[in-house]
Formats: sequence, C-alpha cells, structure tokens
Amino acid sequence: MSRSVADITCLRPSPHASSDIREWVEVLCLAGAILAGLGVLMAIHEPAVAQEVDERTEQISIPYVPKDLSDPVRARHLLMRIDAAALKACGDMGGLSIPTQEIIEWSDCHHESFTRGVAAFHSPTLTRMADTIDPGIGSTAQKH
Repeated sequence: MSRSVADITCLRPSPHASSDIREWVEVLCLAGAILAGLGVLMAIHEPAVAQEVDERTEQISIPYVPKDLSDPVRARHLLMRIDAAALKACGDMGGLSIPTQEIIEWSDCHHESFTRGVAAFHSPTLTRMADTIDPGIGSTAQKH
C-alpha cells in the first residue's frame, strides 16, 4: 500500500473543525507539497556553472607599406583597414543583421581593438588621424 507525499505530510482536519481551519490546513498542505517538490528539484539539479569568458585574442594581419604612415590619403585607407580588422576580430562577418552589426560597431571590443591596432603602428600621423575619427562609424562612414 503506497501513500502519497500529501497524505504523509498533511494533517487531516477532523470533520468537526470549522471551515476556516479546514481551508487553512488545505492551503498549508498544498504549500508543503510545493515546497517538498521544489526541494527535490533543487536537490537533483546541478549548480549552474558560470560561462567561461573567451579571453583569446584573434590577431589579424594588416599589410602596409611605409608610405601608408606618412601620406594622409594612404593613412586614411590604412585606418579603414585597421577598422575593418577590428570589426572582424570582434565578430563582424557577412550576413549579420543590421542591429547585430551596429552592436558590434559600437562595442567596447571594436573601440579597444581599433585603438590597439592604431597604437601598434607607432605612427603619430596615424594616431592623430585616428583621434579625429569615431571608431564606431569609421569603416561604415568611409564606405558610403
């Protein structure tokens, strides 16, 4: 003969108890059964594991010649290539929705990658030009 959890944990009101007490006992029995069920679920559920943050750095080569650092027109094109590489390193690729592309373009990842890319050239001319460009709109504004 098996008994349910509700039969074991609930106090059965006597037929002489008032209806208010009977309702409260039913509510308490129901709450006890729910808490017991939640306790079982919590006991069998494994603790959530925090997602690991991907700390890998993708390095993208940007070909250039020394004239790219001294000629303003060529430097602007180099900045566009640096910006495109920063976008690619941050997850931009063909076929993404416009909202997703905009999120990547305005992300900290893009801004930091662009800044590090410019700094890697150690060129005051390139750095000055980059300071005048908003990296969030650098590649997209230059293409239009």
